Amino acid sequence: MMGTRLRAARESAGLSQQDLAVRAGVSRQLVGAVEVGRHLPRVDSALALAEVLGVTVDSLFGTFSAPIDIASGGATPDGTLVRVGLVGNQSVTAPIRVGPDGWDAADGIVTEGRISSFAGGAPGIVVGGCEPGLVLLERMLRAGGAGAVAVSLTSTSALECLLAGRLHAAVVHGPEPDLIVRAKGLALTRFHLARWQVGIAAGPDATKGWWKQALSGKVPVVQREPGAGVQRAFRDAVPKTRKSVPGPMAESHIEAARWAMALDIPAVTIEPAARAVGAGFHPIEVHSAQLWVGQSWTNQVVVEEAMAILIGSRFRRQLAGVGGYDLEGLGTRAA
Repeated sequence: MMGTRLRAARESAGLSQQDLAVRAGVSRQLVGAVEVGRHLPRVDSALALAEVLGVTVDSLFGTFSAPIDIASGGATPDGTLVRVGLVGNQSVTAPIRVGPDGWDAADGIVTEGRISSFAGGAPGIVVGGCEPGLVLLERMLRAGGAGAVAVSLTSTSALECLLAGRLHAAVVHGPEPDLIVRAKGLALTRFHLARWQVGIAAGPDATKGWWKQALSGKVPVVQREPGAGVQRAFRDAVPKTRKSVPGPMAESHIEAARWAMALDIPAVTIEPAARAVGAGFHPIEVHSAQLWVGQSWTNQVVVEEAMAILIGSRFRRQLAGVGGYDLEGLGTRAA
């Protein structure tokens, strides 16, 4: 166990946890958390600890790979401001989010293929999916010092990243029978999150019967990538004779709903996103959203910390306040 190796190396060097922390430029709490197996250190912290103890990083923690981008699986370009996670011994990154209110706080910047960290602390859960609540989960975990990286991905892309070892967990949504089929044979633990309706949103100036025109496939509609569950539902509702539907492609449910308001074009999205921006909404079908966790990570502290937030009253009350969520069974294991 890596915590045991760190403690043995520290004691062999005649250092207390505080001594090691000061010399390595990390917190004593981090050293203690690593030694009891509650956290893995960031790459730069691992290097600093190994240098102080006069040993290799491999001997303490195993091999830390060069950082890769979660979504693409490729090398993270130099100069990228990133949020950083650790899945096993693989450092993974996601670019900081840039929104109308500004920028995320970056964990570091990639320089010469390595992460130059801006702050210490241990990484937490790395999770992807198209549920807007994942941003809330990341922020609540980080506010509590636990760490997290949430990446906006379609259900299909999130599952691919999970199976490739770039995520601890993925949020996958669709009709419940479809989820059971998709999960068959995979080494996963599935947790129920919520149910919500998928459909199309429209701005306040939409004419009566706007949704009929949108589902005809003859007018522009803001859409999602083919791997998105909402896009599949929309395409199934459009007449088969319409091989393509005009309109721009949004990267997330929230972005699609905002475009519906700003551009006065119907948009494929979920009911909570439509409600959040004040858009009108027409449902197509009900989806179940589940958190799929790789079995290797199910009992790890990073997942336990995330689940504690998900089932907590603050998280539940905020989603309930947004509206459009059926939260019955949140956090329970799916059969």
